[in-house]
Amino acid sequence: MRRNLSSLHFMIVGKSVFVMCVCGGMFSLLGAQSSSALTLEEAIELAFESDANTKAEIYAAKAQHADGLGALTGYGPQLSVSGSYMSSSDELYPDNEEETEARKTDFNETELTVSFRQPLVDLEKASIAAKGVSEMDVAKLLEKRAQEDLLLLVHERFYNALSAKEKLRISQSESDALRQQVEHAKDRITLGFGTITDQYDAQARYRVSQATEISNKTSYDNAIKALEETVGQPVQLLDEVDQDSPLSSLEGDLETWLLSATENNTDLSIKRFQYEAAKADYRAKQSRFLPTMSAFADYTERDSDDGLFGYGEERTEFDVGVRLDLNLLAGGTDAAATVAASKRKLEARERVNAAMRTMERSVSSLWGSLNNTVLLMDAYQLAVEANENSLIATKSSYTEGVKTLLDVLNAQQDYYRALGQYKTTKYEYLILLQRFKQVVGSEKTFMQI
Repeated sequence: MRRNLSSLHFMIVGKSVFVMCVCGGMFSLLGAQSSSALTLEEAIELAFESDANTKAEIYAAKAQHADGLGALTGYGPQLSVSGSYMSSSDELYPDNEEETEARKTDFNETELTVSFRQPLVDLEKASIAAKGVSEMDVAKLLEKRAQEDLLLLVHERFYNALSAKEKLRISQSESDALRQQVEHAKDRITLGFGTITDQYDAQARYRVSQATEISNKTSYDNAIKALEETVGQPVQLLDEVDQDSPLSSLEGDLETWLLSATENNTDLSIKRFQYEAAKADYRAKQSRFLPTMSAFADYTERDSDDGLFGYGEERTEFDVGVRLDLNLLAGGTDAAATVAASKRKLEARERVNAAMRTMERSVSSLWGSLNNTVLLMDAYQLAVEANENSLIATKSSYTEGVKTLLDVLNAQQDYYRALGQYKTTKYEYLILLQRFKQVVGSEKTFMQI
């Protein structure tokens, strides 16, 4: 028996994340759905407005993007202006004092220099620029991953809260049913039909159900608090998922999704760009042993108010040329930096391999879990129907005196256990589906089955 699942689509446009859930027949914990109930879409919007951790990660990514841009522009031209003012003293003592008398003067001089530099051949700066490009790509992906992680967190906490509410509701129903069984057992003793053992059995089950209800209430409160932390405001009611609405499933086979994840998985893409950055950094360190060539142009203007000959001077200089530089020795610093960069490159390569294996395991595991969860939901649905029929038949047999109250209690326990598993499995599927979407990094539409 196959279940139909509701279409769930998501798309990330720029910095905005939109999620559209198509589901029908919503109902609240107490009955009719209130218009003030928090929907999944509203929870996502609130989380993106208020979650401080995500904002911090986005700011950090933007800072890294700016650092990468700075490295990229380092290969561009440089234009600088400098000026100085100084008080000078010149003295002249000729070897032949008979021909030229000694002179001495104090004067002030100003100087203005404009310099232009453009690297022509500088493999270190070129490699640093390439590293900057990779770092900018990493920064964009880090920002995207921060958004994806928050989107997944909202889904997990929203559906965990709904699942906890469902468990609480079922435990309340079971507790009410057991309380009625206790009263019924007492009435039968009064009428002379029941036994004290039946009453004790019912009371024991009832007390356990009360403890379970308290535990489920605590779990629900904690789940709501976790959701409130994410959305940044109190949550009173949640927009629920209709258990009978169809859920979305996956089109294509496992190999198709593995290929999609290989191309689009955010973590894997980050590791790849980090590897490219490490290779560029290694090339930059190696290039320190190579000569560099740059074009330059300098314009200098000097103006003094006096001189040895009794009058001021104005001098201008303009130089244009090509400069060749080669660093011959840096005390072993460059060699050590090159070795360190080579090791970081190898580290980055292994991290790519590790990310690839993690991605493949995650896709395969989630693919199997999703398909098995669909089968599990079908099995639980059949189990609920079978246990409900069994409970009805056992109650009838008990009324006729064929079955004991213990048989009824056991059948009732089996029914509520199966009902709870069936009701919560859908939320587990929705969380798994969102995790799968994040891992495969695909915006494909998920088909209905």
